[in-house]
Amino acid sequence: MESVFRGVINLLLPDGGLMALAARGSGDAPRTLVVDIAHWLDRGVEAGRVVEFGPDGIVLQGAFGGLRVSVRGAAEWHPILPRLDSLTPSELAVPARALHHLVSVDGELGGMLGVSPGAAPMEVAVCTALEHGRDALVRAVRSSDTVGMRDAVLALLGLGPGLTPAGDDFLTAIALLSSLDGSGLGLFARVLHDVLDEQPGRTTLLSTTTLREALSGRVRAELVDVLCSLAATPGQSEVQAVETVRAPVRRALAHGHTSGTDTLSGLVTGLHLERELRGSL
Repeated sequence: MESVFRGVINLLLPDGGLMALAARGSGDAPRTLVVDIAHWLDRGVEAGRVVEFGPDGIVLQGAFGGLRVSVRGAAEWHPILPRLDSLTPSELAVPARALHHLVSVDGELGGMLGVSPGAAPMEVAVCTALEHGRDALVRAVRSSDTVGMRDAVLALLGLGPGLTPAGDDFLTAIALLSSLDGSGLGLFARVLHDVLDEQPGRTTLLSTTTLREALSGRVRAELVDVLCSLAATPGQSEVQAVETVRAPVRRALAHGHTSGTDTLSGLVTGLHLERELRGSL
C-alpha cells in the first residue's frame, strides 16, 4: 500500500505504477476499483503493508486479519472520448470561451487561476511560477519549439502542493486533448512523454501515473463528461454553450481543492491552442 486516505487507497504495482481502491461514490477513473465501502479509516490498513493480487480479488494485509476485496461481478468502465478532427477553429473557440467563463466564475483560486485573498508568500511565488510556466508552454507550442516545450513542462511538472500539484493537473488536461483523434498537440505529447521517462522523480508517483494515463486518453469520468459536453456545442452561441457544459464543469471543479480548477484551466489553454494550430493548417 503506497498511501491510505479516507476515500482512497493507492496500491503500488509491480510495473512501478499505481492503482486505486476507491470508496463508493468516488466515481470512475483509470486504474481504479470502486469498492462498496463507505471509507477506509479504522480498517486496520496502512501505508507500507503488503498487497496480494489473486484471480478473485485483492488482499490487503493489516490489523484485524486484513481485508479481502472481491472483484467478482465488478463492472468494467469504458469511456468514449469525442473526436476533434471534425471541428473547425470557430467550433473550438465557442466551447473554449464558455469553459473559460465557467472556470473563472466558479473555480478556486490558489493555483492556475492565481492567488487567493490574503495568500501567503509561498502561494504567491507558486502562482507566479505557474503563470510563467503556462505562458512559456503556450509560446513554445505555438512555434513548435520542442526545446521550449521541454523547459516549460519541466517548469510546471511537480509545481504546487499536494499529491497532484497544480502544474501537473494543468498538463494532464493538455495531455488528454493530445490523445484525441484529430489533435494538433502531438509534438507536445511526445515532449511530455520523454520528460516523464527522463525525470521519473520530478513529481509524485500519482501525478506521473495520471499524466501517462491522460496521454493514452484515460482520465476521470467527470473530465470525460466535460469533453463530451464541449463536443456537443457546434452551432450554439456562447451563451448556449455555457448552459450545455455548466453541469459537468461544476462536477469536475469539485474534484480536490484546486485540482478540478487547475485541470479545467489546462483544458481551456489546450482548446485555444488546438484552435490556433487548426487555423494555421
